[in-house]
Amino acid sequence: MEEKKNVTVETTADEYSKTAVPSTARKSFLSVLIISLGYVFVVTSMQAGSVIGVSLSFNSMVWAVLVSSAILTVLSCIMGVIAAKSGLSFGLMARYSFGQVGTWVPVLIVAITTIGWFSIDAYLIGDSAHRLFSWMPTILICILAGIGMTITASKGTKWMNMLSNIAVPIVLIFGFISIIRAFNDVGGVAGINALVKEDSITFAKAVALGVGSYVVGSVMFTPDIMRFAKNAKTSIIVMIITIMVGNSFMVFFGAIGSVVYGDPDIMGVLALQGLLAPAFIVMVLNIWSTAQGCVYSGSMSLSSVIKVPRNKLTLVFGLVGTILGCVGFYNLFGSYINFLSSTVPPIVGIVFADFLTKYNHGYTDLDSLPRADIGGFVSWAVGVAVTFIPVLLPSINCVVVAFLVKVIFNKVGKKQ
Repeated sequence: MEEKKNVTVETTADEYSKTAVPSTARKSFLSVLIISLGYVFVVTSMQAGSVIGVSLSFNSMVWAVLVSSAILTVLSCIMGVIAAKSGLSFGLMARYSFGQVGTWVPVLIVAITTIGWFSIDAYLIGDSAHRLFSWMPTILICILAGIGMTITASKGTKWMNMLSNIAVPIVLIFGFISIIRAFNDVGGVAGINALVKEDSITFAKAVALGVGSYVVGSVMFTPDIMRFAKNAKTSIIVMIITIMVGNSFMVFFGAIGSVVYGDPDIMGVLALQGLLAPAFIVMVLNIWSTAQGCVYSGSMSLSSVIKVPRNKLTLVFGLVGTILGCVGFYNLFGSYINFLSSTVPPIVGIVFADFLTKYNHGYTDLDSLPRADIGGFVSWAVGVAVTFIPVLLPSINCVVVAFLVKVIFNKVGKKQ
């Protein structure tokens, strides 16, 4: 009896990184929603909004934001439903679709991405603090922020939820106040259209930018949160609110801030509007809520394939990310984000195909899986290739094609 208790405690402390989340450990709707919203407060969304805002008329910009968010919502809901039904993290899902050894490929993508994002977030807190208050040293604040964000992430979803409970409402409230001020300053929609008179990029390109800004979160981070949802319905509602409201808000803010003030960042805009104290508070909470999610998901995925406790990996992720933030890794990360927008979406189609046609009666024991699932990698390669064909919306096309190819592989495999 005592042995069973110890196993349970160890699994709980490790956030179920190597096993499915049991029904007894599922969280409330509000708890999952708040954590999920904390994930979408990302700099890349505001930067994508910046490009969209200065490149499209107001009406086209709004539609581009909504369409890209709708695509991300579909991807998130698929991954969220599978996670809620199975209780699996992304790392474990990837093992079923790519094999025992093959899973290292998507897991390493998650690891590199999350460390990269964390390094940017740590640096941004240091740099932004110095911009607001010149007496604050950038590197020292970067280090202190990295340590703090690592600590909250290492404590798991409980501490992440506590921080998000504070961060989410504050960021949304001051963000809406700022947008209203921006519209007043520029003269409303007419004023924005006067600044951006014609579209300088295609609508499809704008949608692709919007999708690329958070596609990694929709595909790879969503399962890590939604496996704690009590049912599939909860995960769908949470992801609709998270993406259609939270993500759209961040992209839209970046667009308006860039057009009106020449600054897509929420902190910069608030400072320009004379709201210096709120700017500092919002900046810290906005970045912190995202960064802790990056470290959590990165360590969660890597912990699913190596025999190291998640909390120890979290410390390693935080240390490496903080060092990279201090030495300027953020200058090299932009091109990698573009690479992700074409390589990550097809994974949704592959995981969904396996869920419907291969594991429709339940996921098998992990030890029974092959070293590599060739069908998974072929489907992924075909899906990535489709993203380079400029027909309709490539970000949707690649998911559908990867799904169909994997279904064919699964059907052929069953017959053999």
